[in-house]
Order: sequence, then C-alpha cells, then structure tokens
Amino acid sequence: MARLNKSARGKHRWIGITSDKELSRSKLNDTISPILGRSNWRIYDVEHRQGITIFILRVSLDEYQNSISKINSSNSLTTLTSSGKIRLVRERVL
Repeated sequence: MARLNKSARGKHRWIGITSDKELSRSKLNDTISPILGRSNWRIYDVEHRQGITIFILRVSLDEYQNSISKINSSNSLTTLTSSGKIRLVRERVL
C-alpha cells in the first residue's frame, strides 16, 4: 500500500504548554480532555522542572486558534510558544 503524500496527511501545529503542577502523562490527558473536548490532539514530550510540567501538544491546523484560546482560558495551563515544526517548539521550551 502506498504512503500518503505530504499534502494529503493533514496540517497541524505544535504548541508548547506549561502546567503549574507536576502532572504525569495520564493526569495531563485527564486535564486536557475537558478543555479541548473532541478536538484532534496528542501529547508529546512531557518534562518536569521545579514543580511545573512542560509539554508539547499537537493539534490540527483547523482547530489551532480555538485550542489556543481554550488552553489559555483554563486556570492551570498556559501556552508558551507554537509552530508548524516540532523541532522549533522543542528548542524553545525544552
């Protein structure tokens, strides 16, 4: 079976996010699920530093602006940076 070409795979954005508590990956899933609901998202690169959690979230391009506003309106999560390339987000936040 042939692979999909790059343009057919769908576009997404990577968002660097911080949480004010140290949370495991499963706790992050439990925290983000009510905020983003049925949006297509996935957690990458969870890191703990000095009592906070820094992680990278992938969202689809269509849901990007809505996801940013929902995340920033939550009490415990704050967006730090975002990009179309995970490498750039990793350089900025990790």
